[in-house]
Amino acid sequence: MNEKAEKLYTQLISDKGLPGNEERRSVLNENMENLLSRDINCFSCTGLCCTFVSNSMQTDPIQTLELYTFLNKNERWNEDLISDLNEVIRNNRLDYEIQTGLGSTFRRTYTCPFFNRGPKGCSIDPEWKPFGCLGFNARSPGASEGSDCTSDMELLERREDLYEEKEEISNNYLKEYLGLDWDKLPMPVALLRLDEKIKSL
Repeated sequence: MNEKAEKLYTQLISDKGLPGNEERRSVLNENMENLLSRDINCFSCTGLCCTFVSNSMQTDPIQTLELYTFLNKNERWNEDLISDLNEVIRNNRLDYEIQTGLGSTFRRTYTCPFFNRGPKGCSIDPEWKPFGCLGFNARSPGASEGSDCTSDMELLERREDLYEEKEEISNNYLKEYLGLDWDKLPMPVALLRLDEKIKSL
């Protein structure tokens, strides 16, 4: 376990008043449970939304730290994973930014390094997953191979409204404390950059 990461995350909760990872995802996970009760789920889909076909997930410093903490707690942060992350970055050119306008960049797609092909393919516990992943769901029962799936923007905005102030304070603190020069990055890039900064503390 990376004690520096755990201490930093605990500090955000105790000193900055950031609600914990489970609470800040509760509205998204409750929605998934509600959908599941109506047989609307990902169990019969091959998970194209997690692949280069449509996945372009980016994470901010807090979500990245939470995922990094989860991986360390479960002894999954190791040289093999670091190698996998670097391979995803290299294969999809995630380390090259293409400016598309003032303050915006082109979002490249990539296959998530935590995706196992087939039903229940995500290997990250729901209480630690990026918000965008949790908010992207099917709209009707049955296998749709992603054709009937969409981001519930209203739900994601409702979640953000609940925690925006504390998350902004915590993100700004992490950026200043760790010397991060980014607001959001593709998840593999964000994880490696965060790891580098935490190891240098």
